[in-house]
Amino acid sequence: MRSIYNLNTKWAFSKEATSVPATMPEKWYWVTLPHTWNDIDGQDGGNDLYRGTAFYAKKINKVDLPVAEKYFLEVNGANSSAKVYVNGEMMAEHHGGYSTWRVNVTDKLTDKTLIVVEVDNAPNDTVYPQMADFTFYGGLYRNVNIVAVSESHF
Repeated sequence: MRSIYNLNTKWAFSKEATSVPATMPEKWYWVTLPHTWNDIDGQDGGNDLYRGTAFYAKKINKVDLPVAEKYFLEVNGANSSAKVYVNGEMMAEHHGGYSTWRVNVTDKLTDKTLIVVEVDNAPNDTVYPQMADFTFYGGLYRNVNIVAVSESHF
């Protein structure tokens, strides 16, 4: 049976950071998902929309997760390119801000696991459209979950 553990609360966030943190950053802003860093500049008419990289970090305790044989980090929306790091190791990269994607984190979970999602909404040749009549909001703007399943699942 599948169990879903929602991770939306208490993420550390920074668009000023320049690298993936090795430990949980305590001085970043605390946000709850869904979140965008363009909530003001994306609609203020000031032509100051930030399109670049930002980081989200969250520490999870394995004891809080449902007991399972496999664990997947599920990202329901990260615009527009994203990388997932678990305890400092890059586990996956995804391009496209409008689809759900999952990362098998089973072998990387420890008693206290640091998950970092690097999100980038800068223009690039991998993600389309590049221009439109809407704002390209950056962020984790849908749920992030741990999906816990048995070895045999679909």
